[in-house]
Amino acid sequence: MQRKVSLDLFLLNKYGELMDSLCNIFTEQIPYHVNFIDCFSRGSYSELDYEKEALNQKQFKKEFQKRKCKVHVPNVFDRFSARRVITTEWVDGVKLADAPVGQIRSLIPVGVELFLTQLLDMGKFHADPHPGNLYVTRDGMLCLLDFGLCAEVDERSRHAMTTAIVHLLQGDFDTLIAKDAKKLGFLPEHLDTTEIKPVLTKILTQGLLESGSSMQSRKRKLMEISSELNEVFFKYPFSVPPFFALVTRGLGLLEGIALSGDPDFDIFNASYPYARKRAVEIFGYTGLRKLRRQVTNIGA
Repeated sequence: MQRKVSLDLFLLNKYGELMDSLCNIFTEQIPYHVNFIDCFSRGSYSELDYEKEALNQKQFKKEFQKRKCKVHVPNVFDRFSARRVITTEWVDGVKLADAPVGQIRSLIPVGVELFLTQLLDMGKFHADPHPGNLYVTRDGMLCLLDFGLCAEVDERSRHAMTTAIVHLLQGDFDTLIAKDAKKLGFLPEHLDTTEIKPVLTKILTQGLLESGSSMQSRKRKLMEISSELNEVFFKYPFSVPPFFALVTRGLGLLEGIALSGDPDFDIFNASYPYARKRAVEIFGYTGLRKLRRQVTNIGA
């Protein structure tokens, strides 16, 4: 199995090298495909190592308990586990996606806070929260399974994502683009963002904030701003941080389940209360007030 996976990942890496070469020739984009695929490859190898998965599972259980998160993580039986097999506590329950609509709706805030706790606080997150890995126990508690695919986010990125969510929902696109995007690695630190701000502001406003919760509406909005998206990717040195692919994948899977219980669910509005609370924990109330007042007038 490992040899087959290695071959597939090797071919993907070669594809990434080709794409990066083409980007260097035809665009101003910073090459990111190889780093992107390398991040995916590390995650793929981790899923083949059940000792690593067991370690992840025990670590997440400890961190969730420390933060009093309302989630159940099954115990691991080390005595019956090894590199090619993992034995955990049996969980009676149903998949969250198959639970009654009312129960899904009641657990949505728990799921959102759980995801953001990992992303903005713990610095390590479960990157595979698909319907088969999210259960509801018999006593109505959310249960998280399968810790094979996990990723890490460094402290700088955690702080930048916290402030980015606050700035996005407060409409402070100047700071979001000129500072947060650079700290997260989407734009180079030295870039003057004066020219790119109007384009990114339109994308963020129409493509995210005003697109609603309907997938069809989002597709339509993204089609409407496709020329702006192409401009960003071809004209400017825009890059995608490797870990961000796993973040958006996890967020998309969680949002899909949430929408089945609440058609009006908005992932950004749902994220704001926790992001604001986390910003207070990091910067204090005085710091948060400064974030609100902060308006960037220059692109450096």
